[in-house]
Amino acid sequence: MKIIVRYTLREILAPFFLALLAFSSLLLVDKVFDLTKHFVEKGVNPWYMVEMLLYFSPATLVLTVPMAFLVGIVTAFGRLAADNEITAMKTAGVGMHKLIVPVVITSLVLSIFMVFFMDFTLPRGNKAYSRLSVDIQRKHPALVLEPDTVMEEMSREGKRWYFESMDPETGRMKSIRIWERAAGIPKLITAEEGELHSFEEWTSLRLYNGTIYQADREDPLKGYAVGSFTEDEVILDISGSLDRERKTSSRPRNMSMKEVKEGLKRLNEELKSPNTSQETKEYIQKYLIPEHRVELHKKISIPFACLAFGLVGVPIGLMVRRGGRMVGLGVGVGLITLYYVVLTGGEKAAKLGLYMGFIDFLDIFIPGWMPNIPRILAMMGIDGAFLGAWTPNILTSIAGIILIIRTVRETPIRSSRLINKLFPPKTPTELTQGWANEGHR
Repeated sequence: MKIIVRYTLREILAPFFLALLAFSSLLLVDKVFDLTKHFVEKGVNPWYMVEMLLYFSPATLVLTVPMAFLVGIVTAFGRLAADNEITAMKTAGVGMHKLIVPVVITSLVLSIFMVFFMDFTLPRGNKAYSRLSVDIQRKHPALVLEPDTVMEEMSREGKRWYFESMDPETGRMKSIRIWERAAGIPKLITAEEGELHSFEEWTSLRLYNGTIYQADREDPLKGYAVGSFTEDEVILDISGSLDRERKTSSRPRNMSMKEVKEGLKRLNEELKSPNTSQETKEYIQKYLIPEHRVELHKKISIPFACLAFGLVGVPIGLMVRRGGRMVGLGVGVGLITLYYVVLTGGEKAAKLGLYMGFIDFLDIFIPGWMPNIPRILAMMGIDGAFLGAWTPNILTSIAGIILIIRTVRETPIRSSRLINKLFPPKTPTELTQGWANEGHR
């Protein structure tokens, strides 16, 4: 029996790691292109990009491990069923429950491991990514600059600036314009070229071959003076862009569970404080608290997708046995897409308060026992954030348990006509050829 269990789990490993590599690569490729565009074009050491991808990888693995686990299970059991190995095991007296239980236990262990991974590794990776990004932008301010875009680096002094393009050979900016309004007097500076010079505490923008248009101080509508220069210099303040990066790293998504709970405690204290304005209280109640609650539940619900996929994977794999190995990938991707669509929709609905709003609607318009639902849910600690984060897992697990019961009882699970058309049953000749190939291996 132990040999069969080890054989079954070993069959899952190969497609699991292949799917993990494929899904992780797909999620990382967009990041790679984005970083390459910024780093290569703006002359930043490419080793920084490798380091940033390393810090970004935990956020990728949190999503791709459950996805790959489902594909591994569906592919493995689909292959076993397609080659009639499941039938052979049943003939030898091995019941389906003896194959399903080890898979479910493995998925539970993997889920618990991913909870710790998501709580420990993910926040540290995200914060390290953010710190490195801030350090790189401080040393290479060109990273926060975009051509053909009005920028805010001098907004504290009442200035806006813009450059049309960047020379790929010299690295100089072309067609620079700086708009300024000091004490209500408008001023325009144009320059043919410019380049950045970075120092420890500040960054300067050196301008070449430019013109200054200064409105009359007494009467701005009267006219303006025009002056020219060969070289000039202005100071850039990139702290705004760096502050935005720091604020992004302090969001609940980038915190550990302990930090999210501490954040919720601070928010509740602000709600009770008499010094907090009514506007701030409404914002905290409507946006910040739901966001923290949803992210807190997601830190457990997303890892436990492994368990939900473990429950549904085996019977689904037996259902798509006709196509063998490759069908597992297609069916797995379809289930994963549906899962994350429901998760994303549930997350947004929870943050907007739509779940509890719907329950309140039932409370008002449906008589009988229905009005007790809000009170029952509150007693159980179930709120909109819980429903938003856990609904996909609950639905997937229920479907998996029903299918497992039918599989163990050997109740026929009807395949849809679409699956029959896409993956027609193998003919006896094809089955014989498959067995012969297995024998040669």
